[in-house]
Amino acid sequence: MNGYDFDDTILKGNSMVRFSMFCSVRLPYLILFIPVLIVAFMLRAVRILNKNRYLHMISWFVALVPRTERFAARFWDKNMKHIKAWYLAQRRDDDVVISASPQFLVEEACRRLGIRCVGSPLSPRSARLLGEHVYAEQKVESYREIFGEEPLATYYSDSLSDTPMFELAEKGYFVSGDDVILLYANGQKLLPCKNKRQLRKYIRAQNN
Repeated sequence: MNGYDFDDTILKGNSMVRFSMFCSVRLPYLILFIPVLIVAFMLRAVRILNKNRYLHMISWFVALVPRTERFAARFWDKNMKHIKAWYLAQRRDDDVVISASPQFLVEEACRRLGIRCVGSPLSPRSARLLGEHVYAEQKVESYREIFGEEPLATYYSDSLSDTPMFELAEKGYFVSGDDVILLYANGQKLLPCKNKRQLRKYIRAQNN
């Protein structure tokens, strides 16, 4: 079984940001929510908001969307084209996406891809989080709750917050755009890069 993060890994961009913009065009009153998104991005950029608070903050608008699941289906009608080609070329039926993004949103894309999904349990009606954000160490907990000790061959992600998943899988791959490099093998880090900036610099050097 191969595992994947979703946003900026197999999807170009962030699904919740794309979904908020999609809904804002069709529900003009949601334009009032855009300043909240901007503030959230800024606070996250300067590390005032941790990832959990950031994810919660950018999800507030969901409570203002009527028939949220229908909007999600319409959203993916337009946005499945943003699934990356490198993933589609290697997709397998036993793939699983493990994402911090809301289950109700990511699950619809995964259903269309014919793969499984584990996402954060955000209510599509109240925007309340009904459990833990599936983020960092919680991804490992969520994986084991569902799959037990079933081995994970690979895990792909654009984020070093997924180090626990890299260490769990036999091989962990770092994703930057359409570039994919092996970062972990059997729980051991293979490259000396300490952060995403260094990893991207390493990838650029390898591509030149």
